[in-house]
Amino acid sequence: MIDRWDAIILGGGPGGSTLAASLAKLGRRSLVLERETFPRFHIGESLLPRSREVFERLGLDEKLDARFLRKYGARFLCSSTGRTRTYSFADAFDPKFEFAYQVERDVFDQLLLRHAAELGAEVRESWEAVEVLFDGSRAVGVRARPRARSEGAASAARAGASDVVELRAPIIVDATGRDTLLASRLRRKAQLAELDKTALFAHYEGVVREDGIHQGNIQLVIFDHGWFWFIPFRGEVTSVGAVVSSSWIRSRRRGESLDDFFERTVAESSWAREFLAGARRVRPVGALADFSYRIDQLAGDGWLFVGDAGGFLDPLFSTGAHLAIKGADLAATAIHRALEAGDTSRAAFASYEAEVRYAVDLFLGVVQGFYKGHFRETLFEPNQRPTMRKLITSMLAGDVFHAEKRPQWASFLRQYYPAEVPTFT
Repeated sequence: MIDRWDAIILGGGPGGSTLAASLAKLGRRSLVLERETFPRFHIGESLLPRSREVFERLGLDEKLDARFLRKYGARFLCSSTGRTRTYSFADAFDPKFEFAYQVERDVFDQLLLRHAAELGAEVRESWEAVEVLFDGSRAVGVRARPRARSEGAASAARAGASDVVELRAPIIVDATGRDTLLASRLRRKAQLAELDKTALFAHYEGVVREDGIHQGNIQLVIFDHGWFWFIPFRGEVTSVGAVVSSSWIRSRRRGESLDDFFERTVAESSWAREFLAGARRVRPVGALADFSYRIDQLAGDGWLFVGDAGGFLDPLFSTGAHLAIKGADLAATAIHRALEAGDTSRAAFASYEAEVRYAVDLFLGVVQGFYKGHFRETLFEPNQRPTMRKLITSMLAGDVFHAEKRPQWASFLRQYYPAEVPTFT
């Protein structure tokens, strides 16, 4: 039994790494248990400008700028009408952070994890959390074991009980992403109504890009069955994906490969066909199905959820990594204060839970408004009011964590359908 950390963090993705780095900056000791060995492939490659608030504080901006392509805005294109609209982050209410980054997630995630270790966090890759330990309702530690790097899960499954160790800390953080280790076991996870979408994704070389400063812009192409993303990286590679409806997925023909189905999906959009006309696919097509879900409780006695472990939204506005990074920074402050006060009950994390829930619900409302059609029309409105344009741009920049802006966001959301919160059983 080992007990020498202030927090044990399950998962070394953006949420877990940011939390570990932020805790280290606060003088706190953390242990990160990451199931995989980095680098490893992951989708979700477009960051938001307001994440740079955290990057600056952690001393990461210079490293990121040296490696990744700057993203100064987002361009929306409609396949059925030919309409286009570009939103530049410099036009947000607060233009301090006028660009973000387009990142290859394997490189980005490894950079974050290594940075956390450099700041003092203990990082163990190829370590698998078997279960979270509770004393009544309070999380008090984890049972974990190393995974053989050469054989992965199969080798771990053959490992005996002697390989499992108990690790103790006053705070346990689930940052396991879509694996939702703790949430799944606590039965706190529910799918989001009307967001039963599937993402198809690949990497291409030679995709059409915008010119000059706009070459790093994300391009989002709307078509009858969903929407495409085009995320350019520094160099020749572009991440290309399509988030499509369940009805379009059911149109996949018997025996049709995923690669062929994706090509047929591309053929449904004039813009997508144009962007990929001279391109070459350099990665097989992958898929993630029914991936939007919500968690009803983000913290408890001695435990917290961070990032995708606490819920995942449709990636329409590139919110996943941003919510993980900003949420982790908030979690670090909450954990530090809770430990100072000697109170690690759920009540100590009420402010963290409320702030993250507010941001998630705001994004959820806008995503639902997009799929119902209301927000989609507002994106392309030819006579868009300047205030509305600034609101949309600020939302796209991820500026949703500041309490003083809540009256503006409330007015903004009232124009669309409210977020539909599922019933948990």
